[in-house]
Amino acid sequence: MSRTGHGYAGTTNGVTTDAGLGKKFSEAISANAREKQPPSQALVEDGRRLLEALMEAYMDAEFQREVCRLREEIHDELRFLTTLGPLAARAQEPVFQCFGLPPGQRGVILMKMGVRLLSTVSPDIKELAGDLRELLCLPREEEDITSTIKKAESEFQDLQQKIAAAPLELRGPLAEAFLLPYNASPVEIAQAVPRLPKRAKEIADHHMARGRQDIIGEGKLLGSDMAHASDETLQAKVQDMFERYLQKMLSRVITPLDSYTRAPEDFACSWARDLVSKQTIQDLWGSQTCQTATLPVRDVVEDLSSQLGFSHGVAILNDTVSVKVTRQAREELAALETAGAVTPSQDPCNVGARSVWLHFETAEEREKSPPALRELCEHLLGLPHALLAAAESNSVVAPRLRVHPHIMAATYRRGAEYHCHKDSYSGTDNSRMVTILLYLNDWQPGDGGELRLFGTKQVDADVGTGPGLRDAASAPDLERFVDVAPLSGRVVMFRSREIWHAVREPREQRWAMTLWVMAD
Repeated sequence: MSRTGHGYAGTTNGVTTDAGLGKKFSEAISANAREKQPPSQALVEDGRRLLEALMEAYMDAEFQREVCRLREEIHDELRFLTTLGPLAARAQEPVFQCFGLPPGQRGVILMKMGVRLLSTVSPDIKELAGDLRELLCLPREEEDITSTIKKAESEFQDLQQKIAAAPLELRGPLAEAFLLPYNASPVEIAQAVPRLPKRAKEIADHHMARGRQDIIGEGKLLGSDMAHASDETLQAKVQDMFERYLQKMLSRVITPLDSYTRAPEDFACSWARDLVSKQTIQDLWGSQTCQTATLPVRDVVEDLSSQLGFSHGVAILNDTVSVKVTRQAREELAALETAGAVTPSQDPCNVGARSVWLHFETAEEREKSPPALRELCEHLLGLPHALLAAAESNSVVAPRLRVHPHIMAATYRRGAEYHCHKDSYSGTDNSRMVTILLYLNDWQPGDGGELRLFGTKQVDADVGTGPGLRDAASAPDLERFVDVAPLSGRVVMFRSREIWHAVREPREQRWAMTLWVMAD
């Protein structure tokens, strides 16, 4: 290594270095500020060698894996930058040392000022700097830090205002999910939101520490199909599950119900009015004194009453549509499946299911649905209004229902099943209030695919770690259940936030249409 000018010259990974570059940058920046003096060509070459050395450091395979992982996990730009900083500093440190730049943030600032100056006379330097930023998963052109901070502050204020607009019964459970008091302020909750991935990991670690028996099995976080998975796979699955759950809780708080739903009267229809009776309302929302043995499907309902202790919460109606229409709907769904419109479920609890969404937000969407499916969807969409009208006329208190005009048609074949779950956990993760199912199957005993309804038992509360958080003291009683056959034309309605249920593995293909009715 030989002495040159302001420092020592040498090489790093084949790139010639100049240990005095930091001082040269400082002098050139000062000269430009005083006298508008442009940088010399020699300094441009030194700067190019600095960027080439950083390029080699950033292209390290392990470094790139870490950067890409951060980019995938962190969507907030300011948080990504603050998390990326320490990781980039480790790669930059030996390069900065060789070129005589100060360590840490001082070196980064000096480098950026020097590169910005060199870019005024050398397009190659600007291009190389853009390549380096791309290796850090950043835009090629650096935004002014002031605008980035202002944007982050604006987003924080917007988030805080949305949280403040939500009622306490919605934002309270979210606060507890972040280990804050139930009545924490909107500012405290907004400040906790960036910790969401970390909080999900804490919850996942808690469950992993309690052992596989706490995670795998009927009525637990993951089905028995995960019994032989590695600890690393389980950790990743559980962490992802809770991160998605916390994201749903946040979305529930900051997204007003009326912004994505419509009034039930917009979908009123005579089929639904004729179907819903006083008994239906009592079955679904009647008082504790309502006798469920009078429900229309006596064999199922007597079991619900005697085995599960249900006095209300489930209504079952048979032969609501003709077999001809359900068969035509199945044929239309088979055509959609052949066309690739029926796609696999991404829910780890919903193993092997495939589904397609039928949308009725606009007249154009309505016309896209095949005729039999369109008719059945319009029937189902009319049920919320019919339920509210019947409740009012019979002096039964019902929730303020809203229609989310999107219906899911799902199919299960041999090997597919949906593990025990609830469609909403106390309304904290979504707005679902009533689940409405319509079955399309020419079902025979032995075909499988039954809807299994479970009783409920109380367990020791594990506040802050259970899948429903405040709901954690309630669990399915797997020893007490009733199976409901998926008969053609059978409609099943139940309270989404109360009824634990599962779908048993079928031996023959099984189709069901589902409308989730929303409420505050």
